[in-house]
Amino acid sequence: MSDYTQLSVNDRRRFYVFLEMGLSISEISQKLSRHRSTLYRERNRNKESELYLPVIAHQKAKARAQHGRHSKIQKDGYLRDYVVKGLKKGWSPEQISGRMKHQRLTIYVCPETIYQYVYKSKDKALYYCLHYKQTKRHRRYGRKQRLCRFGDMRLITQRPVEISARDRFGHWEGDTIQFMGEKKKVVTTLVERKSRMVILIKNNSKHSRGVMEKIKGKFEALPKKMCKTITFDQGSEFADHRYLKDKMSCDVYYCEAHSPWQKGSNENMNGRLRRYLPKTAIIEHVTQKELDVLAEKMNRCPRKCLGFKTPNELYIQQYKNDCRTWS
Repeated sequence: MSDYTQLSVNDRRRFYVFLEMGLSISEISQKLSRHRSTLYRERNRNKESELYLPVIAHQKAKARAQHGRHSKIQKDGYLRDYVVKGLKKGWSPEQISGRMKHQRLTIYVCPETIYQYVYKSKDKALYYCLHYKQTKRHRRYGRKQRLCRFGDMRLITQRPVEISARDRFGHWEGDTIQFMGEKKKVVTTLVERKSRMVILIKNNSKHSRGVMEKIKGKFEALPKKMCKTITFDQGSEFADHRYLKDKMSCDVYYCEAHSPWQKGSNENMNGRLRRYLPKTAIIEHVTQKELDVLAEKMNRCPRKCLGFKTPNELYIQQYKNDCRTWS
């Protein structure tokens, strides 16, 4: 019964014979290797004048399958426009659905219905609006704890508990995005753990001092208490941790060796950014201004982990509530 197939006309003839024999649905279920629910639905949906006739039942089922059912989105024009606009903004079906709840709209549709609508739609452009077109799951294997490659530095395991709990603003994660055929030019991605705000920086070199100087330049534009700590992986471009410590009094932590997944917020954001900055992109043609526009786009995108608020909304809310003392 694990591999479901539709009832054939022969199945329906056997079903009819067993019914005429006076067998119960449970007994017929065993003989046909079908679930009882399937047989109950078959009898109720396809009977004619309170009688179940196999040929007529097969014709009814076939006509119903060809006609199909219109989804909720197809029936409601306003709902359809809202969903399509959300997809074209780059929002995922889950973000669109969650945003409806957050805004307390009179319309609502679940993410699965949006996915089904997109896959069945004749407008193939909607399919290419999806972030992930195939489900990919990677099994995580535990790794042995190793020392930091930069010497006696603080690992993520030494980071205060409140940082992991995301209770306070000002704790960041950093990484770089690289591109095919380009060894020097990279894009630094910085993500604030509580608000998921992202900052993007173009680097013409992976030299650590230059990377750290540009990070410092971006942080200087933010409130001082918004930059308390930052966590990197053990890439060579992040080796000069003393520069941030000395210039900004910003504590630096590192993931364990070969464990970039420990800074999950940043890794998740990098996956989202790859939609706009694929590995095949020519980074030389991408300007810092374009990266700033992309960062603003991501910061205006509703996130499930934020109750479908946007990073900008959370940041502005905190800034208004507590302009002087950041928590």
